[in-house]
Amino acid sequence: MFSNNQKISIRQIRRLLILDLFGLSSLLLPGLLAESAGPDGVTCIVLAVICAIAYIWVLGKVLNRMEGDYYSCLKKLLGSFVSDLLLIFYLFFFLLLASFVLYQLTSLVRAWLLPGGPYGWICVLVLILAGAATVRGIEGRARIYEILFWFLMIPLIFMMVLASKGVNMNYWTPIFNTSWEGLRMGTIRVFVFFLPVFFILFLKPYCASPRKLCRSARWAVVITAGLNVLIFLVLLGNFQVKTTISLERPVITLMSMVKLPGGFFARLDAFMTAIWFFSLFALMNTGVFYSSHILKELFREKRTHYGLVLALVVVYGLSQWFFQYHNADMVYSWYLKYIALPVLVILPVLLWAALALKQAIGKERKQV
Repeated sequence: MFSNNQKISIRQIRRLLILDLFGLSSLLLPGLLAESAGPDGVTCIVLAVICAIAYIWVLGKVLNRMEGDYYSCLKKLLGSFVSDLLLIFYLFFFLLLASFVLYQLTSLVRAWLLPGGPYGWICVLVLILAGAATVRGIEGRARIYEILFWFLMIPLIFMMVLASKGVNMNYWTPIFNTSWEGLRMGTIRVFVFFLPVFFILFLKPYCASPRKLCRSARWAVVITAGLNVLIFLVLLGNFQVKTTISLERPVITLMSMVKLPGGFFARLDAFMTAIWFFSLFALMNTGVFYSSHILKELFREKRTHYGLVLALVVVYGLSQWFFQYHNADMVYSWYLKYIALPVLVILPVLLWAALALKQAIGKERKQV
């Protein structure tokens, strides 16, 4: 029998974070990086990893000074009104994230598994699964993805090795030929995909070893970055820069071109799509999970699931907006770059300073 104390291990958190970071980044980042920096996209990934590790260091300073969960910390430090405003910001972020990922997941299913399938009904089925997983709690989700992790990663690495046979390393050149603006834009784009590491602020109450959260996040960033470098180089080596930019989901296209020895799996692309289905579902489910919990905090809801139902309805509506409004991706990109990114980076720095000041004042009073 498994325990049901809603506490998850560091290994489970690390694997959840890797899946949260990997699915969307590996699907969309290669084309964006090729557009921004060409072969220097690898440099952008390295620079973004450095920024992400520095960001995790700041998050660690906040975590070390936090007493209780993140909301309680905000409430004690800033008061109910300001903390509720910040929760609304986080709620909006999680709802938009879940909606965008649901849109990408459903589009992936319609493109490779159920061509022309009904978008709305696929969304509904996925959201029912997400709702059921949320009701089971974070421990149930962590246990499932701990089991699935290597079933997803081993086939991916194997397929990348097969795809690397067709790589032309001349397509990786010229390097260090991108403008500073291109490197800056590429680095920002990669770092945005690493933003989910801030989830560790919300994970502290669920973690069996909170002191190791930052180490787990760093490993998740490094491993995800390594996988993205591998995928990016294999894609460039096969498709060159221009083709990589033109493809909507270049890594899935690459999977459809790889042939297994002996001719096994005629629809290998459909089989490999499962990797991104589960990775995207993990991130979407994370968005739904935190959205429902924030709604519970805002409405002081304890034992009912009204917050979860509301979150699922909003996510469905916003995913329809992404599907029907052609410029929705651009609007979301603008929101991430000019609103979410500055707030999510600056807020932990301010919280760290405020908590350190509060701690210093407390020590002075004790001495007096």
